[in-house]
Amino acid sequence: MNVYQYVNILSLDVAAGAVICSLFFARIFHVVVSPYGLAALALTVWVIYTIDHLRDAKTIKTVASTDRHRFHQKYFRLILAILCFVIAVNFILIWFVPQRVLIVGLALWVIVMVYLVFQRYLKFLKEFFVALLYTAGILLPSFSAMTLNPHTVHWVLIGKFFITALMNLLLFSLFDCKEDQDQNQHSFVTWFGPASTRTGILLLGLVNILSGIGLWSFDPGAALIFISMNMMLLAILFFQKHLMSDNRYRIFGDAVFFVPLLYLL
Repeated sequence: MNVYQYVNILSLDVAAGAVICSLFFARIFHVVVSPYGLAALALTVWVIYTIDHLRDAKTIKTVASTDRHRFHQKYFRLILAILCFVIAVNFILIWFVPQRVLIVGLALWVIVMVYLVFQRYLKFLKEFFVALLYTAGILLPSFSAMTLNPHTVHWVLIGKFFITALMNLLLFSLFDCKEDQDQNQHSFVTWFGPASTRTGILLLGLVNILSGIGLWSFDPGAALIFISMNMMLLAILFFQKHLMSDNRYRIFGDAVFFVPLLYLL
């Protein structure tokens, strides 16, 4: 668990979860995605998260109150050097992905960069935009490989994934509420309060679980995956006090995106 905490602090598990979820949707859409595209996705997700963490670590003038930000403050130059190297590798790698993926991917990258610049002005919409961009990135390899228009059920599954990602982010903001207030960071929780956020997470989870049951006739495996992911997130919500130590809530929250691996196996 101590080793995995460093994996989580460096967002390596987030990048791995992104690849797993991308393969999950590729299986549902019955398409084959480029391995170069998956590698570029993993590196891009890591780059985006690391840029965000380094920026936060730089703007916090005192010693950060979270393990993640303290780690990025302490090893700022080393992580920055690794970040520049990974960006260079990713820049070379993307020229091997299919042209269709490359064009859409570059457009999405520009949107993400705009988000990172204007993030501080989004206030309570931050989690919504991050969930939207994360979902778009996950879908990029499989969507670009599709030759037919997605079925209505596919759009429902995409909506369920977006809700799952949004629940994950709202949970993290709920747990980090005090630190965000101390460091003058904005989130949905700092604007509307913990009680409203808990109610919102609960309602989103119930909607996703019930709709997952409704999708059983289309794909029982996919339905079970989404039900399991949302039940895990609700369990984190209910056991909040027990998961506060050592940031275990973040470890289990990010591990939710490993659940689709069961579908692939």
